[in-house]
Amino acid sequence: MTQIRQRIPFQFSEEGDQDDHHILDEQEQEELIDRLRQASSSSNAIYLRGLQAVVGLSILLHGVYSLRSPRQSPFAVLAPDAPTEAPVPLATLVAFLQIAILCNLSLNLLPQSHPLRHALRTDALPFQLPLPLSHLVALLSPVLAPAYALLLGQSWVDTLWWSTTGIVVALVAVILRWMKEEENEIAELEHLRYTARGA
Repeated sequence: MTQIRQRIPFQFSEEGDQDDHHILDEQEQEELIDRLRQASSSSNAIYLRGLQAVVGLSILLHGVYSLRSPRQSPFAVLAPDAPTEAPVPLATLVAFLQIAILCNLSLNLLPQSHPLRHALRTDALPFQLPLPLSHLVALLSPVLAPAYALLLGQSWVDTLWWSTTGIVVALVAVILRWMKEEENEIAELEHLRYTARGA
């Protein structure tokens, strides 16, 4: 009497449930990894085009700012009540520094095999200048302009304007890190392949 058999009722399984326990053979694993790699490659290409567009727009805005005669922050229209101050001294030089940082960032977004990267070789120069500059230099240099604006006591609108390059650089750094993590996850998935005999 103590050993009563428990009755398990029949459960109808959906077609989707059968795929949950499906063991992939070597060919299916390879096809899955190839599909993931292709999806990653196409999404990375879209991200890189979008980042190039953002960097290009920022270069254009800084170029227009440096060519305008009243050096007013483009963000002044967002806060018309903000006090208008004289532009930072050497504003054109600072704007060209920002443009140089953004051009370097644009070069960093190009693939290694891009012809523009090979055209910028500095082997003929008497000193070695690695172009594009490393991402660490590109991350630290955009801090100079907003720090300069803060040091001179500029309004928050001007400080925000001079911070845009740093914001763009940070955005690019975050998206490039996501893309690298995705590549690492696919590489890790390749290492997790198994041999499924008889599958």
